[in-house]
Amino acid sequence: MAPVGLAEHLDGLTAPAVLVRPRGDGRLECQACAHRCALRDGDRGLCGVRTRRGDVIRAPFGYVAARRIRAVETNTVYHVRPGTQALVIGMYGCDLRCPYCQNWRISQALREDTAPSMPAPVTPAALVDEAVRSDCAVVCGAYNEPLIAAEWLHAVFAEAQRAGLVTGIVSDGNTTGETLAYMRPVTDFYRVDLKGFTDRQYAAVGGRLATVVEAIRVARALGYWVEVVTLVVPGFNDDLGGLRGLARDLAAIDVDLPWHLNAFYPRYRWRDRPRQGAGLLISAAGAAYARGLRYVYVGNLADRVAQLSHTRCPGCRAVVVERHDYRAVAVRCPEGRCPGCGTHLPGLWRARAGPGPYPAAAGSIQKTSQWCPSTS
Repeated sequence: MAPVGLAEHLDGLTAPAVLVRPRGDGRLECQACAHRCALRDGDRGLCGVRTRRGDVIRAPFGYVAARRIRAVETNTVYHVRPGTQALVIGMYGCDLRCPYCQNWRISQALREDTAPSMPAPVTPAALVDEAVRSDCAVVCGAYNEPLIAAEWLHAVFAEAQRAGLVTGIVSDGNTTGETLAYMRPVTDFYRVDLKGFTDRQYAAVGGRLATVVEAIRVARALGYWVEVVTLVVPGFNDDLGGLRGLARDLAAIDVDLPWHLNAFYPRYRWRDRPRQGAGLLISAAGAAYARGLRYVYVGNLADRVAQLSHTRCPGCRAVVVERHDYRAVAVRCPEGRCPGCGTHLPGLWRARAGPGPYPAAAGSIQKTSQWCPSTS
């Protein structure tokens, strides 16, 4: 059970939602996530934080549940301003129910008693001021599913871009094309958790595999810089054949899309499961390279496979970004170009030139731009 008063308190920190479509039967369809909850007056969406009041869906707005200044790489994003700091913010609620969630104390706070503190109101300007004072280059929405508060993030990111900051979302991928299109003008990168390779695995967390793969494809077509993470969990998705299939699917979207294979460690409801060893992840990384992906990383193993956390130039194989424990310790390509052979590296390497999205060809993957040039 959620703590008494939390839901009611959060209902007071809302604004009218933009991502809404009326249905012919009088219900309002919420478009923030792929559940597309159809709400009657008084109904609450599956996320727990988007509610209908009269003829309006109210969306979370004007608060954060968590905020931290961290190295940008701790969000498992390796091709976005490596070596810089990020202000990372999170909210309450989630559209999925992962039994191994790392941030369950806020993401699941409306479903069970996680003893959260009540959120304090904050403005986009105050958050951006904090980021600038802390010498951050990035503002990132993470911890729960950020896009269930898309309208709030839109306001924060618009302010952040005006201050010259890169903006991004760490998402479960259970989203809609409408939300991705709405967020794109103020959002630079989209980091997605790809949790499995079968419908049965996704049913266990409350989503659908096809939805997430399509979100990755659409995000790249819209011009987001996209990175993908798969947490490999013993007894759940630790099958080399299935991981090979994911590598093939990602390569079909974009061979320059970085794929992070992270090792599970016991947490939340799956504390009885063993840690994931390195062997399978190393094999899966090799299979991903064999299927055409150019940037594959292995992590969450206390640097036991440190060489697989570095970024290498696809032209000469030189290490251009060296990492230790999710932090860049040497960035040898600050302008996104290999210092040895001159090969361009895909990603968001430079500081922003100003507000607004970086251009991408609508309906196709952008392969040459200031932000994510590629040699393919």
